Amino acid sequence: MSQLFVGWIEQDSQDDAIATATHAAKTRENHVVMSVSASFSTSTTKLLQIKDDTTVVWEGYVYSSENIPFPNGIEITQGKACSAVLAASGTGGVIGKVNLTGISR
Repeated sequence: MSQLFVGWIEQDSQDDAIATATHAAKTRENHVVMSVSASFSTSTTKLLQIKDDTTVVWEGYVYSSENIPFPNGIEITQGKACSAVLAASGTGGVIGKVNLTGISR
């Protein structure tokens, strides 16, 4: 029997506030994060995290703009939400954007 994979994209943008892109938990489904991208409207360096519910499973710094693919995916615990969290820019008027893409099965 073949598995059905459903693709999704979540996004958020904030002005000097934490930007969080979240894919909601679904009973009996596993989410797999396939990529994350983050950017700021001007050059700044801030922390980007991927979370399995509330547990950080990956983190790195974003300088201005990053697009990070995960060729093998990051598997999220069954029935849990996943999110990408971009730290606030630290300067009013500087917009932070984050996009999280993945599949569910």
